[in-house]
Amino acid sequence: MLNYIKSECYRAFHSKIVYITAGLLAGLVLLYHMILYLFQRYTPGFRYGTTSFSFSNLVSSPMIYCYLAFLIVAVLYESNNKNGTHKNSVAFGISRTSLFIGKCTTSLITAFIILISTLAVYLISAFLLLEQKGPVTVTDLFLEIPAVSLVAVSALILGVFFLEFFDKTTTAILTWFVIMLFLPKIILYLGMKIDFLWPIALWLPANFFSVEMYVNMENCMTVWDTVEGMMKCLICGGVSVLLFGTVSIFSLGKKEL
Repeated sequence: MLNYIKSECYRAFHSKIVYITAGLLAGLVLLYHMILYLFQRYTPGFRYGTTSFSFSNLVSSPMIYCYLAFLIVAVLYESNNKNGTHKNSVAFGISRTSLFIGKCTTSLITAFIILISTLAVYLISAFLLLEQKGPVTVTDLFLEIPAVSLVAVSALILGVFFLEFFDKTTTAILTWFVIMLFLPKIILYLGMKIDFLWPIALWLPANFFSVEMYVNMENCMTVWDTVEGMMKCLICGGVSVLLFGTVSIFSLGKKEL
């Protein structure tokens, strides 16, 4: 398996699409801050050319890390079923479980490197171009990363699993969004009518990252502000990693038969 992970990492970091993706993300971040800077400079009364406004868009939307994790997985492995890479690997005697673990590891390494590079561009451009004021600070942004980390890893694992399990990429993408976003929201809305579903709904990341947070131009109250809130994020993320990982390995093992 180690040799497979090495080969996948080599393939990933010699792939143009990975560098294009990283460049696009960094470029969009830079463009965003340049637009805010120009509006702040040439539009009287413009209130949004601040680091607080910029940071608030990330801090108020923790699920964006999950979406980006799935994007990296799709960039790396969306075409595997089409070009026969997956079938060739199985034919060479690599089990589906080993393929799954190897792809998760490679995706995680790739996502981490792209995250670090994008955040570096984000922070440097924000501090150079925008006015440093407002309730949302870089500390809030840094605390968000560990709070969301395990949830994002679980989203990555689920993305790899669905792209492995389903033959059609469209099915994998739709199923991922159903599990990560649509189903939690349905449970949340049902919880407003059915009492016992409400506490369950508030343990789903897509819900507590929105319901239990209040971030805007005047306020910054996040779920991870308290020890209890941070622990909730980590526990939920850890359970999701274990659950998605176990279900994925079991399901792929059965499919292998």
